[in-house]
Amino acid sequence: MGHLIAKFELISFECLVNINESIVPRFALEFYSQLTFDYNFERHFVVNFVIQNKSFSLTVEEFGHILKIPFEGHVSYTDMWSLGYLAISTPSKGRYKTTPPSPSVIKSLIQTPRQGQVTRTRNNKMVVVNENEILTRKIQNHMKSWVEIIHKNVLCLGGHRDHVPACLFHMLYCIETSTQYNLAFFILKRMERTRNKPKELLPYGMLLTKLFNHVVSLFPELAIYHYILYDRVMHPFAPYYERKTRSDHGMKRCPNLNPSSSSTTRNHSSSSHHIDENVDDNDEESFHSSTPSLPQLIGSLSNVIPRVFENLPYESQFLNSYQTEIINHQIQHQDEH
Repeated sequence: MGHLIAKFELISFECLVNINESIVPRFALEFYSQLTFDYNFERHFVVNFVIQNKSFSLTVEEFGHILKIPFEGHVSYTDMWSLGYLAISTPSKGRYKTTPPSPSVIKSLIQTPRQGQVTRTRNNKMVVVNENEILTRKIQNHMKSWVEIIHKNVLCLGGHRDHVPACLFHMLYCIETSTQYNLAFFILKRMERTRNKPKELLPYGMLLTKLFNHVVSLFPELAIYHYILYDRVMHPFAPYYERKTRSDHGMKRCPNLNPSSSSTTRNHSSSSHHIDENVDDNDEESFHSSTPSLPQLIGSLSNVIPRVFENLPYESQFLNSYQTEIINHQIQHQDEH
């Protein structure tokens, strides 16, 4: 663990190991409900959102500063597995211009040597893995804990993990070579992708709590009674070392809050500027559901929030009526994948 922290600190990725925030589902839903992206006149990538009828616009740099995550260095975003997509998933000019490492360089650092063809099972059939794809089991042993942390808390994906997007390997390359990586840019692109996929779970619940605290510091009147904070029941970055859940710590409300009516959450199409326009052909993710208590369910989601929280009641005594709906949503999500 000490080696991991030391490597992460060299590119300011240690922030990923220390996140352990309560989750504010209603704030996250309001954030995503009117989320748009564009570039300002200085060509900064900008995120725009509305909370309780107040509009906010943040550049990548401002967003990264608030969330205390890296906002300089290499950028990339793609859902594709093949390392060949990195070259077209990075800006070739402008403020965020990036020249990614070649697939051969990444493989030489990250992949254990191949001996013959590598295969995997897909839809009960054995298929040959493309030479520019790296299976999780073929990653260097000392990097596997890095993959677990990034997969869980940057990609925010569940389900099968034999394949991961090429941009994760770009991050591994940056960690191994002590090259700065713009994590804020990646997270905003991941949010942009989520906005365009209505059935997808909403990522970054814990990170958005930091944004919630920032918004409330600017406008204390927004800290209204119905923003309920849920304590997590799993350590956010210990899945590789510890698989057991902690006891249920329940939920709590923001301190010193006054009752107020909720704003209506709506879905709007976003104004997006994509790095690449590739359709996600790789998505085999599944989310495995069980029947825990509502606070346990929220905690077990780690950094993601199901969209059925969009209709959360204001008072905690009515929350139990939503448990069945949430569980059914997770089962449906699993069946669809």
